Amino acid sequence: MIYIKKFKVFVPSEEAPQPDVKFVPMLTRRRLSLLSKMVVFVNDAVSKDLPPCKVTFASQYGEISQQLKISDTLLQTGNVSPAHFSLSVFNASIANATILEKNTAGYSAVFSGRDAFRYGLADCVAALESGSEKERIFIFADEKIPETYAPVAGVSYPNAYCALALRLSVEKNEGSIELDPSPLVGNFETAADEALEFIKTRLPA
Repeated sequence: MIYIKKFKVFVPSEEAPQPDVKFVPMLTRRRLSLLSKMVVFVNDAVSKDLPPCKVTFASQYGEISQQLKISDTLLQTGNVSPAHFSLSVFNASIANATILEKNTAGYSAVFSGRDAFRYGLADCVAALESGSEKERIFIFADEKIPETYAPVAGVSYPNAYCALALRLSVEKNEGSIELDPSPLVGNFETAADEALEFIKTRLPA
């Protein structure tokens, strides 16, 4: 059996368009994209005051808004700032999150398109079921794709977006929730749609 020891969800809304990450130093906070802020926020909620463990991060689009900025700058100037480039790579958000938590246990980044949520979760489950680890954090996050990409994205715009962190354990503790790792049923347009269905049907309100 695998149990959800802690979890955190963030879904942007009109009331809370961005997560509260005031615990992040201001200079760092100002550089973070919405995706990175969401990942840092949910990761902190399941990591704070607990021993570090490995993390699996999954996303369909990654730092897509940062990537667009890089492309625009490249077209306009022919140059790319190394600092800006480092914030646009796929694993930038989880790298920032683990650095802020001083988590040196390691992380993996799963990029599998529309199936990113299910394969990211499967990666965590496999690690725990193999007996090589007792705990692992799973984080899924996607932000809204830039409107510039809407005509070629192949999905409804605005797309679904959210962040979810699960601290998974092979040990049952008080308040733990048994994880149902079976595939969700449905024809999900995006990985975030599948994540939102998991949140709705497999996590307590």
